[in-house]
Amino acid sequence: MNTLILFSSANQTGNTAKTINKIKADHRCEIVDINSLNITPYRYDNQYPDDDFYCLLDKIDCADNIVFASPVYWYSVTAPMKNLIDRMTEIGESDKLKERTNMLISKRGFVVSSSGNRRICPVFRAFFSEFFDYNKIEYVATLHASNRNGYQISSKEIEQFNCALNGRKITD
Repeated sequence: MNTLILFSSANQTGNTAKTINKIKADHRCEIVDINSLNITPYRYDNQYPDDDFYCLLDKIDCADNIVFASPVYWYSVTAPMKNLIDRMTEIGESDKLKERTNMLISKRGFVVSSSGNRRICPVFRAFFSEFFDYNKIEYVATLHASNRNGYQISSKEIEQFNCALNGRKITD
């Protein structure tokens, strides 16, 4: 399966990046650093200058799996990630993207996060659950790294996540 990781973090080598690197070691994927892209904030009139959003949509369209990777900042994703997700609203609203209205329906959604908590924040998880539901993306799995007592994530969690990315059932 073709996997696209959409990554954003204020610390490009932090815990979320470490987790992505562990996924990448066992699963072929493309990583896109959202912070390095020029994506204009969402506008109700859907009038945008040329930016990187439409090129990114081509990558998203080709992916089977879309992994959203962000640390948890005040119960939410990073500002660039939120900007991207807001902008994805254009897919269903813009005349320019009318032919792509259903492009997300067949996608499988995943979330990678990190925070000072042992478990993923329920508000953060709900944000993605609602976003995936709205766009008819199948919410497959999450992977959360804790940094409460130093970076912590088990190899079993990584293995299970990669099994899910490959379309295999997650085992206990």
